[in-house]
Amino acid sequence: MKHFKGLIAVFFVLMSISHAGWSFSLGFESSNPGTIINLIQNYNAFVYLALFFGLGIMLAFTPCVLPMVPILSGIIVGQRSLSGTQAVKLSISYVLGMAVTYATAGLLAGYMGSTVQTLLQQPIVIIAFSCLFLLMAISMWGFFDLRLPNALNNRLQILCRRNNKPNYASVALMGIISTLVVSPCVTAPLIAVLSYIAQSGQAMKGGLILFVMALGMGLPLILVGAGHGSLLPKVGPWMTNIKRFFALIMIAMAIWMLGRILPESLTQLLWAGLLIIGSISLGTLKTASTKSGHLLKGFGVLLIISGAIIGYSAVPMINTSMASPKAPFIKVDNLQDIEKQIIAAKQQGKPVFLEFYASWCSDCQEMETKVFNQSTVAQAMNGLVNLKVNIGDNTAEVARIKKAFAIYGTPTMLFYNNKGEALPKLSLVGYVNKQTLLEALDQVKLS
Repeated sequence: MKHFKGLIAVFFVLMSISHAGWSFSLGFESSNPGTIINLIQNYNAFVYLALFFGLGIMLAFTPCVLPMVPILSGIIVGQRSLSGTQAVKLSISYVLGMAVTYATAGLLAGYMGSTVQTLLQQPIVIIAFSCLFLLMAISMWGFFDLRLPNALNNRLQILCRRNNKPNYASVALMGIISTLVVSPCVTAPLIAVLSYIAQSGQAMKGGLILFVMALGMGLPLILVGAGHGSLLPKVGPWMTNIKRFFALIMIAMAIWMLGRILPESLTQLLWAGLLIIGSISLGTLKTASTKSGHLLKGFGVLLIISGAIIGYSAVPMINTSMASPKAPFIKVDNLQDIEKQIIAAKQQGKPVFLEFYASWCSDCQEMETKVFNQSTVAQAMNGLVNLKVNIGDNTAEVARIKKAFAIYGTPTMLFYNNKGEALPKLSLVGYVNKQTLLEALDQVKLS
C-alpha cells in the first residue's frame, strides 16, 4: 500500500505542476510563430537546437505531454521483473518513438501538411481509441484478458523475451501512436518549424529541430520511468491496487479524448461518474479496519462529493446561457468565400479577423467557452469582419484553405487591416486568453 500511495503522489504532483507549466509556457505558445522562424534563420544550429530542447522541456509540464504519463506508467507497470535500468530503457524507447514521430512530421510537412494529423483527429478515430482505452481499463480490472491469437502471441513472446529483455520496439511504437493521437497540442514552436519547412523546403533541418524538441519534451517522461522503476517492488499484492488505479487513469484518458467531440455538459457528467467509480474502487463503501483504509475511505468520500458537484454543474443553466453574448462571427467554408469577404471588407474600410478551428480541437472549444463568450471580446470584435472557418474535415477544399493561409493547426487566428493587408506579426496560434486577444484586436484597429 505504501508503494501504491507513492505512485498516486507522483501522478498528482505532476498534475499539480502542469497548470503552472501551462500558464508559464502559454504566452510563448500563443505568440507569433514568425519570431521563432527568425531565430532559426539568424542563429547558428547550436543556439536554435538548444532553444528548442529547452522549449520541449517547458512543454513537457503542459497538457501537450502530460496525457502520455499514465500511458508510459501503465507500460512499465505491465512489465514483470523489471529492473530500474530496464525501466529507463523502456522510457527512452517511448521518447524516441515520440521524437521520430515529430521528425517525420517535419519531413512530411512540405508534402502533406497536417493531413495525417487531421485524419487521426477525426471523430471515428477518437472513438476507436477511446474504446481501446476502455477495453484496457476493463481488462486491468480483471473482467477479461486482452490477448492476441495464440499462434501470434507465442511468436511475439519468443521475440519479446529473447535474452529476457523487454520489447523496446513495441514501446517505441506506442510512443509513436500516443504522439499522433493523444497529444492535444499544436504549439507555436511546432507551427513555426512547419511554416519554415514549407517556406524554405529544408525538410531535414526542420525534422532535426522537431526531433530535438521532442527529446526535451520526453526528458521528464524518462525521469518518470526511472522513478517508477525505483518506487515499485517486483512482486506483491500491491499489483491489484496498482491495476485498479491505472484502470481509472485509462478511463480518464478515454473521457478526455471523447471530450473533444462531446458536448461539455456530457463530458462533465462522465468525469463525475469517473470520480464516483473511483471512490467505490478505493473501498469507500466498505468497512475500514486500518489507518490506511480510513485514509483511503476519507479520500473516497471527497471523490464522491467532487463528483456530485461536477455532475450538478453539468445541469444546463438556461438563464446563464441566454445571458452569454455571442461573438459576431460569419461562418465560411470555402476559399472563394473567404477571399470575397476580405475584398469586401477592404472596400468597406474594415479590418478582418479570421479564426480557423476544428470541432474536435480542445483548445478551440476552450476558446469558445472562456474567451469568445465574454462581452468585452464581443464588443471589441464589433467593427471588424469576423470570419470563422472550420478546417476539421479532411477534404480537398480544406486542403486548399490550409495551403493558401499556411495553416498547420487549430486554432489559428489571422488578422488583416482595413487596407486588406495581412498582419502576420499579430497572428495567434493555440489557446489564448481574453487579454491577449483583446490586445491583438486593439492593434488591428490601429494598423
